[in-house]
Amino acid sequence: VWGCLLAACRTHTNVDLGERVAKSLFELDSKNPSYYVLLSNIYAACSRWDDVKRVRKIMKDEGIQKMPGSSWIEVNGKVYAFLVGDKSHPQSEKIYDMLEKLFGKMMDAGYVPEIDFALHDVEEEQKENILGHHSEKLAIAFGLMNTSCGTTIRITKNLRV
Repeated sequence: VWGCLLAACRTHTNVDLGERVAKSLFELDSKNPSYYVLLSNIYAACSRWDDVKRVRKIMKDEGIQKMPGSSWIEVNGKVYAFLVGDKSHPQSEKIYDMLEKLFGKMMDAGYVPEIDFALHDVEEEQKENILGHHSEKLAIAFGLMNTSCGTTIRITKNLRV
């Protein structure tokens, strides 16, 4: 319940309540990286970059590491895994080409990327690029390239809030 409340604080950028909830969570489980990441994201959503750095430093000093986001897709009975920005797949060049084509079609259709939750202290264009190479998007592009038209594509992710 506390974790859900902290996630809600992130959604609504409620820093004061988020800090109080995070303190309670740290008392319950001081090694859970999700709590630190959520608190850091609350700060980032408010452009409080010094607080983001402080939380990330605590994580580093305490040896707390977040698990990288990854996605899986099964195609023809074989499971393929992708990480954000992954270029290790033999078809990665084609996957990135497919993403560019899809993104172009989406933009032509009126899509505007939601970059409010791209919480990196970087320029808007970089945020769009970071969001465009998330693991689930790589998996979707791979699935579209390697399945026939009309095939259901299911992506599984390892992260949950």
